[in-house]
Amino acid sequence: MTLPRILYGLDRLPSTIAADDARLPAVDVSAAPLRLNSLPLPAAAWGAGGADHAARMEAVRSWLFASCGDYNEGLRRGITHYLNAVAAHVERHRVTLTAALARFHGLYQAEDWCWSALRPLPRALWQHNGAWVRADLAFWNGNEVITMRPRDFETGDLPMPFQHFWTGETLPLSPFRRTFPEGVSLRPSFP
Repeated sequence: MTLPRILYGLDRLPSTIAADDARLPAVDVSAAPLRLNSLPLPAAAWGAGGADHAARMEAVRSWLFASCGDYNEGLRRGITHYLNAVAAHVERHRVTLTAALARFHGLYQAEDWCWSALRPLPRALWQHNGAWVRADLAFWNGNEVITMRPRDFETGDLPMPFQHFWTGETLPLSPFRRTFPEGVSLRPSFP
């Protein structure tokens, strides 16, 4: 199976540039789900994101808004409702999540699991069976593209395919991290 390249932040497929052009906002998906923490958040989007969890959530929200378009308030509301539903879902499972992290003596908090939620791709385009498909919001779960409408998150509850997003994850990982330069490794230089 060929995994799709998902373009996002676009109202339509560009006519003057190839869809595989590296200048287009896109993600090349893999067999792993695309999560909020799959790729480091660009440092320019951090803002005050280092202050506390609420500030980091706001930085991610603002960064996602940039892909919604200047005047698409409905899509921005959808992103907000989704991130709020993720936070509420973690809160509902706080006791269990906190207990599982107790052995790390406060290094991780239950809120850190928010970053394992699937990453929304606003105004997404991808190829399916040779045709281009568009969705207001698209998510990659590791097997397929899940399409949603912004209003699908208005209830404040996550739909079933979006729940328990921390399952299978070893530890919470933050998107607020820097990428290592090419050739830099964390492996020890001795055996």
